[in-house]
Amino acid sequence: MSPLLANQSPRIFRAPWVIPVTSAVLSDGAVVLDQDSIIAVGQYDDIVARFSDLPVTKCSGVILPALVNAHIHLDLSIYGPVPQESAESSMCDWISSLLKKRMDSNYSIQEIRDAAEKIAVKQHESGVGLMLDTGNTDLGKFQSCSAEIISLFEMLGPSKLATEAAIKTITELPCHRMVTGHAPYSTTPELLKFIKKRSIEKDSIFSFHLLENLDESLLLIKGSGCFSKFLKERGATSDTFPIPGIDTKGVVGYLQKTGILDRNTLCVHCVHLSDQEIKLIAESDAYICLCPTSNSFLNVGRAPLERILNHGLLPALGTDSITSNPMLDMWDEMALVKQNHPTVSVDTILSMATHGGAMALHREKRFGSLECGRTSSILNICATHYEKATNAWQLVERITSGGRPDSINWLSPVNTISN
Repeated sequence: MSPLLANQSPRIFRAPWVIPVTSAVLSDGAVVLDQDSIIAVGQYDDIVARFSDLPVTKCSGVILPALVNAHIHLDLSIYGPVPQESAESSMCDWISSLLKKRMDSNYSIQEIRDAAEKIAVKQHESGVGLMLDTGNTDLGKFQSCSAEIISLFEMLGPSKLATEAAIKTITELPCHRMVTGHAPYSTTPELLKFIKKRSIEKDSIFSFHLLENLDESLLLIKGSGCFSKFLKERGATSDTFPIPGIDTKGVVGYLQKTGILDRNTLCVHCVHLSDQEIKLIAESDAYICLCPTSNSFLNVGRAPLERILNHGLLPALGTDSITSNPMLDMWDEMALVKQNHPTVSVDTILSMATHGGAMALHREKRFGSLECGRTSSILNICATHYEKATNAWQLVERITSGGRPDSINWLSPVNTISN
């Protein structure tokens, strides 16, 4: 396909529908782009009256912001899906299967990188403009992927010995390399605090898995559950778990006391949060990212989205890795949220996949909405069922429930890539 725009600036893009996300949906709307940013968003008649000398590109379908995938593990892409052995299998059984698959493989760094790059490109082709990638491999930059990828080096250290080794590894990393912890059940308090202190100094994101499984609380509070067995088999719990002093505020209260929760913290999964724990996260100005398809795949439950929203939090959405999500599709994530939470508004669900992710990753000045001054790439999506929408609610309902659009084009301030 030929590009919709190739180094022409500025230009008006007109579409039957424009969804700014942070303001009302526009019927027969338009966006004015130059080489650096969005100049204006509004009704087409108003825009063309203000910018009568600019050329107009007429688009079909819908113009809206790029999607944001706030949690993915690209370095696991080479392993493909790792299914649960049975309906009775625990998350620990799945982790064991994944670790065995990794240990039995003999992939080179280049093979791991090539598989990761292929997935990153597919994410961008599906409409994802921004990703937060967490992994144990330095993948470098992908020249073939136009999406912005924020990379975090993920550390584990469930024992004192492992913590010492992890800290040594971190101190030898380049200063620019951002680091994060894996989860409270796999990382000692000392290591979490060390990594968080480094993150604060660098003003970087601290993203970690939180309460994905009920056994996480059992390990930290009582030293029992499947994670306890899993770690004991690896000689890792005798000097760490349970953690003394965790009170009725639970795991989140422990993290708050430890100084982990702040505006740069992203809590991923959050399936088993109590109301008190949600309140603590909100009061700490931390963010939440939900991964509904991965949770369904691993049969760990559903995050309490309605209660999270009631505390004034707008969660981000993520796919997690292909090992627990064979589809890796943000459109499917929205559809599953709608299916699982029918009382949540479709506007909120679309906001989670765009504005929620942009805020959680502190990229809201570029991504997540169509507003004057934004500089991110913009999507033009088309699907037959969009054409049947007679109002804004019907349109957004079809977008959030219909899966991937029939076509996805990129409208970039500099150039446009058609997919």
